[in-house]
Amino acid sequence: MVINTNEDFLRSLYNERLPKTYLDVSDVFESNYCKLLKLIGNLDSIQENRMISQTGENDLYLILEEKAKYTGIYSLTHKLKSGNSYVNKPDIRFKVYFDAKLVEVISVCNENVMNRNHPFLAQCSDMDIQWEINIFLQSWLEYCLIKYKKFNWKKC
Repeated sequence: MVINTNEDFLRSLYNERLPKTYLDVSDVFESNYCKLLKLIGNLDSIQENRMISQTGENDLYLILEEKAKYTGIYSLTHKLKSGNSYVNKPDIRFKVYFDAKLVEVISVCNENVMNRNHPFLAQCSDMDIQWEINIFLQSWLEYCLIKYKKFNWKKC
């Protein structure tokens, strides 16, 4: 297949593959839960914000927003200096379902869609959007496992 224009290319991102199903998205939820546990082993017992600090890398922060018996809402981010303040990037908010062993992304940088300006966004199903945003978390967790897995989380 030859793609001649930018529009054809953008359209192909969503039309060349089968729409995602709940099973596809659920598989990513489960995978992200396993990766998160590798990065933060005792997540269900954490009651306060944590961080990993290491020389030559940005500090990694786990921010606890809400905790209940079977769920928790967290952000995993770097705090980057911006002028006189700090900005959380990539600021991934997610909900952990401890009993079901799932992680679902709530937002990335306060957005619940990765590319709100995509010209073919209207053609995407809710499952496509959920899959895309949760695949982003999966990639972020894989990066964090490479950079931070051997370091200990500290209270902050």
